[in-house]
Amino acid sequence: MTRPSSPPAEPAPPPSLVASGRSRGIRDPGDLPLYRLVPVLDPQGHPVPGYQGVEREDTREVVSVVGHRYGLVQHRAVAEALRQLEDALDEPTGLTEDSPFPRESFRLYAGGRRFEGKLVLGRKFELKEGEEFYPGLRVLNSLDGSWAVRVEAFALRLACTNQLYAGLNESLLDLRACHVSSSRDLLAQLQAALNRILARFQGVLELYGQAMTQRIPVAGVGPALLTAGVPARHVEPVLRGFPEHFGMLLWGEVTRWEAYQRVTDYLSHQVRVNPERERLLERAAARALLLPGGVLREEGVVAP
Repeated sequence: MTRPSSPPAEPAPPPSLVASGRSRGIRDPGDLPLYRLVPVLDPQGHPVPGYQGVEREDTREVVSVVGHRYGLVQHRAVAEALRQLEDALDEPTGLTEDSPFPRESFRLYAGGRRFEGKLVLGRKFELKEGEEFYPGLRVLNSLDGSWAVRVEAFALRLACTNQLYAGLNESLLDLRACHVSSSRDLLAQLQAALNRILARFQGVLELYGQAMTQRIPVAGVGPALLTAGVPARHVEPVLRGFPEHFGMLLWGEVTRWEAYQRVTDYLSHQVRVNPERERLLERAAARALLLPGGVLREEGVVAP
């Protein structure tokens, strides 16, 4: 297969595109590139049946080849829908553009084929004194057919601006690209996802509350994280942050919540990876220390 044409050199990104680890941060939805579907040609210049290319309009670069049934959802349309949601919501206090977690963020990665947008909602939940949270909406989109538009919930803990995995199954929602027929339709589905997450966020807080009362041996934290899939290069610096850690010897107990906060503090503020890897690490930490039926066995839980 050949591309429809040889793309010219990619122009320099506008000032609002900012490098961020392995992904590129965007300050304004209008700076996101637009794409279009084009025929895929064989070496003789004939269209290849059943396939089409996703071409970036400004550079004419074909970023992926997809099937003929693929429906294109623009990264820009997703970002603009999130911006419209933001404009209609109360602003969370204490979050600015320079905060570790600003009100909104947009990121391109995987060569521009994939997009992540985050929006912190302006509704604060308080579990107890000193434990306040804002729910957040994370939206992902792809241009290579790997997934449809996807929506997930997360939580922002105000005490340390840690990003937490809002891990109850019923708090998550998938939006399928085949259901997105227009930008207005996309906005309506994001609004529905937002309302569903808000309605069920109290259940997430109950999960956090349970973790605050269950004590676990510090010696079990590292093995649980490794079993859940957190790489050893991340587990080792996390364990060094526990006061009970001396050389290779671990003792003492902590609550599930305290252990989870130490892990998420490291993941939120010291690890710089692309959004997919970030999500995998968040889920692994929650699976190891927070979620019921996780890898940390019940016999390892010590009554408070």
